[in-house]
Amino acid sequence: MYNKKGVTLKKRILSIALSMVMVVPMLTCVVPKNMSVVNAANLTNPRSSGGVTTWDLVYFGKYPQSDSTGVKKDPIKWRVLNVNGNDAFLLADTGLDAQRFHEWSNLKENSADIFWSTSCIRSWLNGYSSEYNEYKKGYTNKNFINTAFTTTAEKNAILETDVPATTNPQYGKTTAPATRDKVFLLSYEEVTNPSYGFVSAVDASDTRKLTYNAYVVGTGGVNEINSIKRKTVGSEAFWWLRTRGMFENMAMVVNGDGNLFEDGDCRGLAVDYDEVLVRPAVHLDISKTAVWSYAGTVNSSGVYTSGDSVPAVDDSKKEFEDYDGRAAYEVTKDDEGNEVVEYRPTDSTLENVVIPTRISDGKRTYNVTKIAANAFKNNKMIKSIIIPDTVTTIGKEAFSGCTNLQTVVFGSGLRYINAKAFYKCTKIKKIVIPASVEKIGKQAFFGCKKLKSITIKTTKLTNKKVGANAFKGTHKKATFKVPKAKLKAYKKLLKDKGAGAKAKIKK
Repeated sequence: MYNKKGVTLKKRILSIALSMVMVVPMLTCVVPKNMSVVNAANLTNPRSSGGVTTWDLVYFGKYPQSDSTGVKKDPIKWRVLNVNGNDAFLLADTGLDAQRFHEWSNLKENSADIFWSTSCIRSWLNGYSSEYNEYKKGYTNKNFINTAFTTTAEKNAILETDVPATTNPQYGKTTAPATRDKVFLLSYEEVTNPSYGFVSAVDASDTRKLTYNAYVVGTGGVNEINSIKRKTVGSEAFWWLRTRGMFENMAMVVNGDGNLFEDGDCRGLAVDYDEVLVRPAVHLDISKTAVWSYAGTVNSSGVYTSGDSVPAVDDSKKEFEDYDGRAAYEVTKDDEGNEVVEYRPTDSTLENVVIPTRISDGKRTYNVTKIAANAFKNNKMIKSIIIPDTVTTIGKEAFSGCTNLQTVVFGSGLRYINAKAFYKCTKIKKIVIPASVEKIGKQAFFGCKKLKSITIKTTKLTNKKVGANAFKGTHKKATFKVPKAKLKAYKKLLKDKGAGAKAKIKK
């Protein structure tokens, strides 16, 4: 192998190796760890010395903490509980919010057993819809995950995790089923695991202590809890575990002393208790180095060391999911700085789809402006689609191969129908292209063999703005109804773009 100057790489490597041999003797003294160069390969598992446990910390995401109004978000510090390859098991360094584990009114009515798997807190952490919890409350708008992680890159860095079943050590019958989530709470087994930096004893541990922050006390958590406002910043606080308590309406907690409740009694608290903190846990793919950075260390005595600067995550793009609407949305900006809100379905079994005009992420409301490329590609279930006036763009191959799609209603704001948007949608019989349309991509309606009635209201189409074979393979005797002023021009245009020889083009 050679470099540009013709020097063999083997010679260069040998030269570097010899120079390293000469330098090594000078470095045999103990050198403090350079905190500014810690990366995925250098993160360390918890370690103990002289009765003090130390964890590495990372910055990842943002959440209100120091601002009592909740307007300002601070970088979240996470304790590294374990590193396994690129998988870092993280626990929030502080209690980020106050939430009920579950809603009490539902328990009174139904006397239901409440597990982590059916709890409100699980739905709130992950932004799940009402079908995920026993209370039937949806959390697709106000939730933890969308508040803490606002970019697609951040969400993609969180590993979906098999969350194991967990059993109360004193009341073994209360076993919580396993789940699969991105965000979860620790279990009894995890919070007593020495390899994660905790002590195994349930009745004494500085390693598990938490205190209230300004946001939790000032704003009272997402549920607008009133009683917590009597607390003071820095006072000791309880925090939830996902393990069941003594009864069906209880969940285990860590108390202000770091114990698993008083004197090691693991009975827990009622799930509607409204002063308990939420300390989320996640598994982070640390190969995604753009979204996290090293934040120093913390030990069980409360001593912190500093780390690197907070990662400059690109927030020009964000993503959130609407579980009730069975769709995901991505918010970006186009070349002109205009906001683009892209719709993508998450459920391929729906037959009749109505794309919403507006969608909320819990903090603000957006107009839906685009159907994503390949959004419904090769979907054999969809039969009808209604597109709102706010949508300006139908992405490339958005409905390509939807062979059961019969009804398409375009909104009045549509401007761009991109290439192969309705490629071989063989059951569509009628379309109305609105006056707002400026461009139709190549093969947009190619192979729509039953498409016989085509009304074109726009006067903005030219040879350059309609792609090749845009209407090739439509019904042999299709009728195109066009604006009177464009009749002559569109006759030639449509024939050039694939309209059949027997097709009628009239005003």
